Amino acid sequence: MTPTEEQNLAIARIFIEQFLGKGDMAVAADVLDENVQAITGLKPDGPINGREAYTQVFSAFFDAFPPLPGFEMMIEDMFAAGDRVVVRFQSVQKHAKEFFGIPATNRDITFIETHVMRLRGGKIVENVVSATNLEFEMLMAPVLTPLILK
Repeated sequence: MTPTEEQNLAIARIFIEQFLGKGDMAVAADVLDENVQAITGLKPDGPINGREAYTQVFSAFFDAFPPLPGFEMMIEDMFAAGDRVVVRFQSVQKHAKEFFGIPATNRDITFIETHVMRLRGGKIVENVVSATNLEFEMLMAPVLTPLILK
């Protein structure tokens, strides 16, 4: 039985709120396909391939950029069409630890992202991230620029 758009929205919401918003890696098995592919600036040299790699990459980011207390992730828009779900959200996170070789700055960074997900069989099989994270990008530019502009 093919999941409905409402079921796909529920899966995407768990992914966004629990996995991304709270860093709950335990939900990965429930919402991410074992062979999920993610296109994100958190791995600028190519796609993240597989649930295990996704949890490793994101948990390192979440450890370095935990959510700012009192600033819950805010989903601003969310809709489904067939096997696709699009979610736009905003969060504020503190650069609390080294990331990509950049030492902690303790800056509060605003993240504004849109995730376009494709689901199959009740799991996310693809996630393409588009972001307006200028503070993060400028902070990481010394390390990311050589990876991106080879």
